Amino acid sequence: MNLLQVFRGATVHTADDPAVLLDAEVLVRGTRIEAVRPAGGPLPEGAVVHDLTGRHLCPGFIDPHVHLGVMPEGFPHESKDLNEMTRPVTPEMQAFDAVWPGDVAFARARAAGVTTVCVLPGSANVISGTGVVLRTDGRDVEQMARRQPACLKVAFGANVKHSHGVKAGRAPLTRMAIAALFREAFDEALRYEQQRALDDRTPADAGKDTLLLALRREIPVRAHASRSDDILSALRLARRYGLRLVIEHGYEAHFVLEQVVAADAAVVFGPGFRCCGHSEELHFDFAQTRVLDEAGVLVAHMTDHPIVPVGYLPVQAGLSVRAGMHPDRALRLITAHPAAILGLPDEIGRVAPGLSADLVVLDGPPLDIASRVLSTWIEGRAVYRDGDPRPVPGAAFT
Repeated sequence: MNLLQVFRGATVHTADDPAVLLDAEVLVRGTRIEAVRPAGGPLPEGAVVHDLTGRHLCPGFIDPHVHLGVMPEGFPHESKDLNEMTRPVTPEMQAFDAVWPGDVAFARARAAGVTTVCVLPGSANVISGTGVVLRTDGRDVEQMARRQPACLKVAFGANVKHSHGVKAGRAPLTRMAIAALFREAFDEALRYEQQRALDDRTPADAGKDTLLLALRREIPVRAHASRSDDILSALRLARRYGLRLVIEHGYEAHFVLEQVVAADAAVVFGPGFRCCGHSEELHFDFAQTRVLDEAGVLVAHMTDHPIVPVGYLPVQAGLSVRAGMHPDRALRLITAHPAAILGLPDEIGRVAPGLSADLVVLDGPPLDIASRVLSTWIEGRAVYRDGDPRPVPGAAFT
């Protein structure tokens, strides 16, 4: 499709350099951004012009840690597809296999300007399985996928101990056992790799093959680690096995900032708005995003939906502004930074030529609590317009 669309006259927040362009226009040809320039340039015959005078335009928001579709809204008495708690090490599991695109949370995401999410397994297991990066519009998870498998989810701390040691009476009951099971799984994967190299008749093992993807650094390891000791355990084990590490939650990452920086680990921070949790969440503060960002850590916000509704992703970034972060930097925490963490920096997350035309049009600045999303676009197609809060997935707007 070679249709040229022109988003003209908006204040464009690029999540790039320069950060803000006044009275600009974004040219979209087909699914891609073709150019970003001052408004009023010559256009070929047949171009579709969207007059956005007085509006604001930014990249589609990206939530790098959610459970949309695997823990759908409603159905309180139905078992969720979040955690395979029958054993503590399940690397062969794929969130991809459990996503239900009919979850109404996908529509809520589009209505809030969220165009991309990374759906992860839960944190009940030491090794839970792989996550998938999805567009937030569609009926078929295979067509919605931007990256599959996207990462390996592992976990440290209270959730794992409670899910197995406390509830099921089996290991791990302690942090010692969590680390031991982690080492055992990766050591077995290395032995399996050697055995397969020596004897090609060795049966394939899907779980060990997934661990090898992480050991070869083909996918990152996303480590649920909130408390500083758990963060240090994740860093130590990642160093031992040469893993690409992303710290999930990271409420105490600022306490071990030097080690996080030295490891070149990213942090997917949050979610906010929580209270009456457990000891791992006592030191949460939105000001920590500025501390991490200024130290050179690649940091992004998450909602962990349904822990915090996915629509509040830009609100969390706005609260980082209230805590002292510049709005242009805070916008990157829900656009360019998660795109980089998900391995898609040249695909999504910025308003720049060559990238996917994932765009949000608002009636005010993107992180202003009073700003309303007027339309959301994925690959140059409108997937939400103000006044249509729950459109049918995959239905195009005219």
